[in-house]
Amino acid sequence: MSALFTRYPWLARGLVAGGVIVTGLGGAAVYMTATTPKAAGQSPAAKTEAPAKMVRLEDRRIRVPEELARNMRIKTAEVAAANHPVPLPALQGCLALDNNSLARVHSRFPGEVVALGTTTEAAEPSLSSQPPVAKVRPLRFGDSVRQGDLLAVVWSKDLGEKKSELVDAVSKLEADEQALARVTELQRQGASPERSLREAERTVQSDRVAVERAERTLKSWRLTAEEIAAVRAEAGRLNKADAKRTECDHWARVEVRATQDGVLLEKNVSVGDIVDTTGDLYKIGDLSHLVVWAHAFEDDLPMLQSLPKPMHWSVNLPSRPGASFSGTLEQIGAVIDPNQHTALVTGRVENPKGELRIGQFVTVRLSLPPTSGELELPVDAVTEDGRESVVFVQQAGKPTEYVRQTVHVTRRFRETIHVRCEGSGLKVGDHIVTTGSLLLRDAYEQLPKPTE
Repeated sequence: MSALFTRYPWLARGLVAGGVIVTGLGGAAVYMTATTPKAAGQSPAAKTEAPAKMVRLEDRRIRVPEELARNMRIKTAEVAAANHPVPLPALQGCLALDNNSLARVHSRFPGEVVALGTTTEAAEPSLSSQPPVAKVRPLRFGDSVRQGDLLAVVWSKDLGEKKSELVDAVSKLEADEQALARVTELQRQGASPERSLREAERTVQSDRVAVERAERTLKSWRLTAEEIAAVRAEAGRLNKADAKRTECDHWARVEVRATQDGVLLEKNVSVGDIVDTTGDLYKIGDLSHLVVWAHAFEDDLPMLQSLPKPMHWSVNLPSRPGASFSGTLEQIGAVIDPNQHTALVTGRVENPKGELRIGQFVTVRLSLPPTSGELELPVDAVTEDGRESVVFVQQAGKPTEYVRQTVHVTRRFRETIHVRCEGSGLKVGDHIVTTGSLLLRDAYEQLPKPTE
């Protein structure tokens, strides 16, 4: 309508002067014209009064008669403070496993798997009179484990050999230390040459280096201090005169234990397998939280990037209406998909009860926190022409008068617009025009200015 008036100013002047306003929004028209006699032959004195017209007043005001306001379907709404979170458009995505919470369990030494970890399965109720009995079974995919639980036992000859090397080195060191003590005593008595003492000292020094090397090898294989102390104790036992070397049941035993709490996502081992140090025997995933992969449209990225950190969101499952899980948005991808024009948004969601599943389709919702110094207006109340944003405020005590106010828009949403309080001339509780605001703006621009 305003474009038509701009192109044909004579049409605008004619319509306003004659009292005709074309709405242009719904194709409807409101006519304000002087009435003519009802019928031919009627007395010219019997004329109806001309209806009131819209008038542009001082101080950016416009007066709209009540009947004309009803015909234009003018409606108003109260200005509210922007003091509540505003929900943003929902993001679609799916759940994934957090790679930082995935543990790959290996054997520290190559060898043969001789046993697997077990778990106790709860007894199922039975119709018989016998009480239910709990069942012990080997671990399998999907079982929950705790950090330190035994997962498998590997029999490794390499470990046995390294332990034996330490035993031999410790035994030789103790024997050579005893020999050094004897040579030292003999040399003090003058019964032994100096060269024998020096050779005994060099032998002890070499033995100490061998013991240190064997211990460091076992430490590099992550044997605990208790395990190394047990090997030293075995060496001390063997140094006794009546000691006999016996096969120890745990000498080559390698225990593979869970490195964290979680769920067995993979089980790649069975009794009798020959394993090395590179294969994944188990994969344990911590499912107490999951990763969310969501896709945000390019137009919504500035709004997401303006959110304060950390960005909290709620994750909903279409398969479970009403269920909501809390989480945090962590990163907005730097790459835009050229086909969908979306960016990958990643974050996490808490899953303490294990209700969420990897790969589930989810809907993610964020809310923009309230900002002080802003007012919330209905989106229909603000009219814009590319240069300024305008609202019409109904005068208190004068329902037929409206004041044209320029506002500064700070944020836009689907149903509301936030404007800055300062300089807008608006306050909470003011009534602003929603339906019919575009008509008022066009009429205000085309009506003649008030004469001074």
